[in-house]
Amino acid sequence: MIRIFSTLAFLVFATAATADSLTLASKYKAVGTNPDGSEYSGTATVQIISDTTFAIQWQIAGVAYKGFGMRRDDALAATYTIDGEPGLVIYKVDGNGLNGLWAIRGRSGNGTERLTPND
Repeated sequence: MIRIFSTLAFLVFATAATADSLTLASKYKAVGTNPDGSEYSGTATVQIISDTTFAIQWQIAGVAYKGFGMRRDDALAATYTIDGEPGLVIYKVDGNGLNGLWAIRGRSGNGTERLTPND
């Protein structure tokens, strides 16, 4: 009886973990605002690393920014570097993409970003 219960508990846990895997598009259109209110656009490419982590690369105005991120429920967070300073973006998943808010260490204000799947 204990063996059956243990097997069932393992199957329930394994199924729940698999069902909660990270699913993202591989390419996104990026549109955002800088902390000073100016607008920008570009692309973002995502590569899934594991069931909760991903690599991301933005192409904005001819410059590549590389980051690493993770997901929890309907929120994603990623780090990156701009001009030698670390930055952080937090995205909320909605029905048609990701809405983000970002900042750079030591700089006032924050920017916004919308990623829309571009596959």
